[in-house]
Amino acid sequence: MDARRAVAVLLAATLLACGCRALWQPEELGPPSELPNQKLADDTVTLEIARVALSTLDEEKLPSIWSDIDEQAIPLEKRRELLANGFRVGIIDYHMPGPIRDIMHKSEGARGLNGEEMVRIDGDDKVAINHRRFRGGKRSEYIMVPLRNEVSILESVGGIIRGETFYQAECKFILKAFPQNDGRVQLVVSPEIHHGQPRQRYEAGEGMLRIETRKESKVLEQIEFSAMLQPGQTLIISGTSESKGLGQAYFERENGGSQRKQILLIRLAGTQFDDLFQTRDTVKENPPLNDDSMGGLLPSHFDEETGD
Repeated sequence: MDARRAVAVLLAATLLACGCRALWQPEELGPPSELPNQKLADDTVTLEIARVALSTLDEEKLPSIWSDIDEQAIPLEKRRELLANGFRVGIIDYHMPGPIRDIMHKSEGARGLNGEEMVRIDGDDKVAINHRRFRGGKRSEYIMVPLRNEVSILESVGGIIRGETFYQAECKFILKAFPQNDGRVQLVVSPEIHHGQPRQRYEAGEGMLRIETRKESKVLEQIEFSAMLQPGQTLIISGTSESKGLGQAYFERENGGSQRKQILLIRLAGTQFDDLFQTRDTVKENPPLNDDSMGGLLPSHFDEETGD
């Protein structure tokens, strides 16, 4: 019995040792795994925003594009208020009108240092494209006209013309995106003029006071508007053919030593819901504003991006 017990103990020890070696034996190393895709929140929206400076020749061609643009997507009363203040707004349905397409593609492009902004050069800054993510309902600022010593405006409010001058002023658009479950996005655009010297202000929120340093702001409520976009559609905002009122302040900018007109294009690149009720073969074409501006983004849908 003692001999049998000794053999059994020796066998058990041998198996245990082999098992331990197997547990500690490192597996053959394969190629390093990639980092997991960054998870986006369900209410994330991706927009391409392009500010386009127009040459004299571009200005001559621009009026012809409006026959291809849906201005009736904006309610009639709001369109009248916008026109009275020198704004013109509409939606481009997937395919850019020829004159705009030519501007977007005819110059050599270069990405910005953060890889997200691309400035196209044609003698001077011609087109600046921003690729941005938006969380549903969150405020985001876009500077349409950078800091100027003095900005004078004429605004029409209910048919009454008012004049005002601001110092150390910037003309901005405040953008808020509200994704819908069918892939569309309601985009709210609010023009504001930020002016004066930044000052500290106390703001209440979430049960506590916080200190913010910011300028005074003039909210131009009469020309705030919203538009419903499908993935691939582009909102165009420009001044009227005859520059006037607030449109003149927002869509004329010194460039290369002279005043140049400019337009703003906001394209809905994708949302987390844009193929919820569609199969891939039924999703409409969703080309980027420029070949270099949205590299790697799949038409009408995305599940990851680089950068914030």
